[in-house]
This record gives sequence, structure tokens and C-alpha cells, in this order.
Amino acid sequence: MGFRLHPLFLFFHILFAIVWVGGLFFIGWSAVSAYKHMPYKEQRLLLRRLMKWFHLPLLCAGIGVIVTGILLGTLSGPIRDWKSIWHSTFGHLWATAFIIGALSLTWGAWIGYRHALKLLGNEPLWANADHGAKKTLHKALLRLLLIEAIEPAGILVLIIIMVFL
Repeated sequence: MGFRLHPLFLFFHILFAIVWVGGLFFIGWSAVSAYKHMPYKEQRLLLRRLMKWFHLPLLCAGIGVIVTGILLGTLSGPIRDWKSIWHSTFGHLWATAFIIGALSLTWGAWIGYRHALKLLGNEPLWANADHGAKKTLHKALLRLLLIEAIEPAGILVLIIIMVFL
């Protein structure tokens, strides 16, 4: 039964991965690049709306990637017991991918997201930037960028691991 479901699991695994990674890249590159020509107050409002709107769909897509990855490795893959995980190269790579995926998603969904909302909720910081005091906001944005970069870095490592699976 598992091998018959393999194409279905793989389809959804890839679909969820496209949504998760594509959504992160959309916010990180497209939206951030587009808003640079807007006043800081409007940037803050746009980014806050994007973060709130995309959070749940991207979280669900990330969970979907992890669940379908588990199904691909177990139900329709070679992992049948704990021994298969600890005593095979596939098992090691699969477990590593699971751990990195779960940590990356958790980091992005709870740590990065909360830092972003805290920064985007700091109206005086953004208002001061509109009046010329941009340095403090730029430092805060750089700090947020470094915090948020953990999730895509984890995804990059996942892609490298997937090449070996």
C-alpha cells in the first residue's frame, strides 16, 4: 500500500515545500524590495499585514512538508523501525532532515515571527524614521534580518540533504 501512495505523498511534499519556501522568498525578496519606496509608516503597516496574513498558511505548509516527509520515509519508504533510522545512511539523513525541518519551522513560526511583530508594532520607531532618525530602525531591521535568516538557512541545509536522499 505504501508504495502506491508514494507519488501522492511526494506530490504533496513538493507542493507544501513550494508554498513554504516560495512564501518566505516572496516576503523576503519581493515584498521587502517593493516597499522600499514607501514612507516608513506605510512600510510598517504593509509588512505587518503581510506577516499576519502569511503566518498561518506558511506554518501549515511547513507542517505539511514535515508530515509528508515522515510519510515518505516510513509508510512509503525504507524506514520500518527505529533500527532503520540509527543503522542506515538513509535513516541518518532522514532523521537529520526531520530535526532541521522541525527546528527551522519552529524558529520561523515562533521566534522570528514574534520578533517581527514586536518590531512592526513599535510605532514610534517607524515614525521617528519618517522624520529622519533612520539609524535606529535600520539597526533593528538588520537584527530582525539576522534572526529571520535562520529559517531559510535551515531550508537550504534541507535541500542539500535532499540531494543525498
